[in-house]
Amino acid sequence: MKDSDRGVEQVLERKTLSSQLYEILERKVITGELQPGTRLSEESVAETFKVSRSPAREALLDLEKAGLAVRVGARDRMITVPTREMIAAKYDLWWIVDVGRTYLSALNATKDDCLELRQYVDRMARAVKARDSKRYIAACEKWHKMIRRSCPNVFVNQVGGECDLYLKWMEVLYDRSPDMSEQTVAEHMRILEAYEGRDLGALSEAIRQHITRQRERLLVLFESARLAAGNDTALSPPA
Repeated sequence: MKDSDRGVEQVLERKTLSSQLYEILERKVITGELQPGTRLSEESVAETFKVSRSPAREALLDLEKAGLAVRVGARDRMITVPTREMIAAKYDLWWIVDVGRTYLSALNATKDDCLELRQYVDRMARAVKARDSKRYIAACEKWHKMIRRSCPNVFVNQVGGECDLYLKWMEVLYDRSPDMSEQTVAEHMRILEAYEGRDLGALSEAIRQHITRQRERLLVLFESARLAAGNDTALSPPA
């Protein structure tokens, strides 16, 4: 192997290691194991995971790019502390992107796809009546995955996936109980009907109303957490 080939191999190995490290850190943030305000340094991450500082630096940079951390020094990061404005902006981005990827998916959806989506809505409705949160969450997750599945635009899917990740984090921090109601089921059905008809206008309005209501619900929970903490932010960084 030539020296130049070894150099390429080392870069690939380092990138793979940093990607794996990023996935670990991301998971710890999204699950709440790393709370907002937690400080992370290149040195501490490298020491904790027994790696050199190079992949630790890259992983922290990717965490910053994803909006899950902010720079607080030359080599340090801090897990992002959500604010009301940040949450509202993320939800606005979510419904705008979700309209695009859902409509593009609708253009490629089959009758069988629509039938399966209706079955998931029916399961949601039955779970609401039975007050079965596990069945409701399972049906809801399958519905959301299915209704976006046929979107062929990788760039839209990438941005949408980033929104999904952030909002999952918000739910872990502030809203661990699903919004399980007949109103939510009805909103899913309106979205599905517009999806089946490939009606962009109706789909846009249905998704906007659904996500806007979810945003207001989460903001109420966020404010409750902020007041309970007695601080300007719901979760303040440690001293």
